[in-house]
Amino acid sequence: MNFLNILLLAYLVTVLVALTLTHRERRRHGHRSALYAVLGYALCLVWPLVAAVMVLFYRQPASRT
Repeated sequence: MNFLNILLLAYLVTVLVALTLTHRERRRHGHRSALYAVLGYALCLVWPLVAAVMVLFYRQPASRT
């Protein structure tokens, strides 16, 4: 397994966990809105990518001395 496969596997596991938790929360609270369901599931797919981009492009602020 190369590094890219490991990253893709980690992303898929994160997305599956997020989708599962979102689905269970919607069922527990009895939400029925299709719009919010699609929006919630779409955000489950996107937020791990946003977090990865933030980690990749984070820079420490220059220290003032």
